[in-house]
Amino acid sequence: MLNPKTAIFFMAFLPQFIDASAVFPVWLQFVVLGTIVNLMFSSADIVCVFLAGAMIARLRRSGRAQRLMQRAGGAVLVGLGVHVALQRS
Repeated sequence: MLNPKTAIFFMAFLPQFIDASAVFPVWLQFVVLGTIVNLMFSSADIVCVFLAGAMIARLRRSGRAQRLMQRAGGAVLVGLGVHVALQRS
């Protein structure tokens, strides 16, 4: 709600699910649908955070995984350096 782009998106997205002839007033339908969408997105974010935390904990315990991540990260940085060095202006 504090992000103007998000507010504009929801103002464009939610009206297609609003029924002006329904028993409930339009403003209440907006509030209910907005609440449902926010709860769904927030719960998906929470699940992702917990899964990422569990994955990080497992990777930190594994020396093999740490070596692999260091080598992969180094390879990406070297590749980016080569790409920048070979770019033509």
